[in-house]
Amino acid sequence: MRLLPPSSDRLRRWAIALGLAAGACALQWAVRPWFGSRAPFLFFLPAIVMAATIGGRACGLLVVLAGFVSAALWLAPADASWLGDRVALVSLVVYLALGLLLAAVGARLRASSARARAAEQRLLLAGEDTGIGIFDLDLETRLVHLTPALAALFGIEAAAGPVPVADLLARLPAEVALESRAVLARKLRERARAYERELRLPRPGGGGERWLALRVHVVWRGERAVRLRGACIDITERKAVDALLQSTQAELGQQVADLQRLHELTSRLLETAALPEQLRMILATLAGFHDAARGLATLYDEGSGTLGLGASVGFGPSAQARLLQTAGIDGASALACARRERTVVADTEHAGADPGLRALAREEGFRAVHATPMMGQDGEVIGTLSIHLDTPRAPTARERTLADICARKAAIFVGRARAQAALDESQGRFEAVLDASAVPFIVLAPVRDADSGAIADFEWHYVNAAAARALRRPAEAFVDRRVVDVFPGRWTDTESFAHYVAVVEQAVTREFEVGVDREGERVWFHCVASPMDGSVAIWFTDVTARKRDERVLQEADRRKDEFLATLAHELRNPLAPIRQAAAIAHLPHATEAQKRWSHQVIDRQVRHMALLLDDLLDVSRITRGALALRRGPNLLAAMLDAAVETARPLVDARGHALEVVAPPVPVVMQADPLRLAQVVANLLTNAAKYTDPGGHIRLSAAVDGGEVVIEVADDGIGIAPESLPAVFDMFTQLRGGGDRAGGLGIGLALTRGLVELHGGRIAAHSDGPGRGSVFTVRLPRGEAPAPETADPAPEAPAAPVRRILVADDNRDAADSLAALLALDGHEVTLAYDGEDALRAWARVRPQVCLLDIGMPRRNGNEVARAIRAAGAGPVLLVAITGWGQEHDRLQALAAGFDHHLTKPVDPVQLRRLIQGEMATA
Repeated sequence: MRLLPPSSDRLRRWAIALGLAAGACALQWAVRPWFGSRAPFLFFLPAIVMAATIGGRACGLLVVLAGFVSAALWLAPADASWLGDRVALVSLVVYLALGLLLAAVGARLRASSARARAAEQRLLLAGEDTGIGIFDLDLETRLVHLTPALAALFGIEAAAGPVPVADLLARLPAEVALESRAVLARKLRERARAYERELRLPRPGGGGERWLALRVHVVWRGERAVRLRGACIDITERKAVDALLQSTQAELGQQVADLQRLHELTSRLLETAALPEQLRMILATLAGFHDAARGLATLYDEGSGTLGLGASVGFGPSAQARLLQTAGIDGASALACARRERTVVADTEHAGADPGLRALAREEGFRAVHATPMMGQDGEVIGTLSIHLDTPRAPTARERTLADICARKAAIFVGRARAQAALDESQGRFEAVLDASAVPFIVLAPVRDADSGAIADFEWHYVNAAAARALRRPAEAFVDRRVVDVFPGRWTDTESFAHYVAVVEQAVTREFEVGVDREGERVWFHCVASPMDGSVAIWFTDVTARKRDERVLQEADRRKDEFLATLAHELRNPLAPIRQAAAIAHLPHATEAQKRWSHQVIDRQVRHMALLLDDLLDVSRITRGALALRRGPNLLAAMLDAAVETARPLVDARGHALEVVAPPVPVVMQADPLRLAQVVANLLTNAAKYTDPGGHIRLSAAVDGGEVVIEVADDGIGIAPESLPAVFDMFTQLRGGGDRAGGLGIGLALTRGLVELHGGRIAAHSDGPGRGSVFTVRLPRGEAPAPETADPAPEAPAAPVRRILVADDNRDAADSLAALLALDGHEVTLAYDGEDALRAWARVRPQVCLLDIGMPRRNGNEVARAIRAAGAGPVLLVAITGWGQEHDRLQALAAGFDHHLTKPVDPVQLRRLIQGEMATA
């Protein structure tokens, strides 16, 4: 171990100790002639104390040793050792004991003095470094002791010693000194032990203000205060920071308020479609930012180079008229448009202001105008926003910024309105939509197990208001709590927990859907979880409605598939007898009776297929609101008879007993006879289909007040309770009836649609499977006079022969229709595409054209336009097509067709159409 050289301070102390030992020894031996051997330790004892006090215990012991050696030599006789002298030995022992004691006392004094000096030095250094001044005021002597830091604060020489308190108060402003005396007097009356206050003092030389924080401790002696002790610190910088913080907070609060008002403005603008109202809202908001009550929005017409009034706030009609008459409306607006920059009229009384504006300003009470141009995306001037201020002043920086923001908003809405005006009306007005409702958002922090370090739970760190509403808890119920504390129950085994753990551990984004049970209901959420500084940021939204819609769509898709399968089945059913009947008719050895029978089969099955298609079209028309009723006064009994006649074949074929109960007196009601008969026939057919052979069906009708009640009851298979709500839905068929199920499942849906078109309602009731069903229709009777009996129509004359063009790319359809018309005696020309049809028309000039729409080379609509464009006299154009939607019919009529018929065409209807139209022509 290497010894370190002693420091200079240690050497100095040892040197002092050696000097004291040497001096004591010299003095001791110097006085020997006078004292003899009676005082061998006279000078060593004080030397020991001095050495220990200055250098420590070791230095004191050095002097003790030197004194011992000197005394041993002092007491020893010349011819003998002092060890034999008992008195000398006792003196040496006493000396050693006293020396050791004095050395310890001196060392203790030295340590105490060093600590006091260090404490005083630390106190002075702390005061100087931190700017804290300490004072001690003697209330009896009225003298105050100040530390150098505090003396410097008051401009007093630190080494001057105690200062009279009057001199100290004289250095303070009179009002501060008076206030300090009053505060002290009040605190003494209150017998306060301590108090704090702040002083505001002017800086010397007028350099601003200085703030001091003062803390005073009162020393009481009985009932009398004797001293005041305390500390004082310069808090000027802290006060400046506080003032800056307050101003910053005020500015930030103003900005937040401005942003909130702008956000509210944006929300209200999106809910408003009219441009004048939008400009008025923007103008009102901007006027509020200026603390003004008047404003003007102008629109620039680039064509005429003039400004027009877009909106105004605070101006009445007369003032608006005056503004319009003023050159440039308000002067500043015209300049803003011309210069393409902000224009300010700081004082309308200024000599350079527009005279008309000055006069109007005097009448309306404003003194300044702040105009901001509205610029389009291409840099063009759209108009201006001008605010009319009550006092002469220029706008502040904040007002300029907000004016620019409002001008940009106004420019966007003006530009959008102008762009929308140029669009076709069918496309509608374009409106910007913002998601007004905030997306639910939460942040979860992992909570790890102390032993394994694995994630054991998550803690809510942030929950926004939308998430709190979605989770049905107040936001404060989540923050800094574990998930399991908010939602009791085990969730660490759930899929959501696994996703969140993966997001934290793998730093990946997970997107998933989760279902939870809430208040007896299954609720689904779509979640997007992303890593965020060791936590999980989760966006989620309630997709319960979407899930429900998906189930509805899946059910609709399933029913659509069933419908297509049923449709294929129902269309194949008539195709089979048609094909077989056609084969019989072509047999060479078939009899005439067999051929007639086959023709009847084909006709009956074609009619059946046409009815299926008509039902589909009727449902489509009802759904689109395109089915029109032909209402009129009709006898209820006649319509019921027509329905019974329609359903009678199926009823009789299944051996049912049909009971009809009609009102005893004739009932006349406003209704479409064909459609009402269709309603009742559908119900009767449905009852016959779902009733075992030999069953009983009851049709009854009655008048109930202003309504007609029609009821169809059967004793068939009945309806299960769970099936009742869907019995009137499209493509719904009852199951469990063996071979009873048939048709497309649209009969009851069509029936309900026709009933509702009449303003009525329909209901189904059943006591359950096997207990029959009852369908009740309630229709408004309406005010209807008794129907007049029509005179028998005169017998139609024989149909004249017509030149007819038949054009269809389906050769069988064209040839069969031509043969049918030829049997009626008409001259028929055939064509199999659009070009052939036009050439045939030019060659033959037919009186009637029966055209298919979907032909190649030229479709039927194009052929009809070409024929109408030629203008060659009256010609009857009839579209015969498989396209039967409403827009198909409208397109055909717009192309020039007189009529639109869907395939298969009823020959009787076609004959009447040709005869009637041509006879009218």
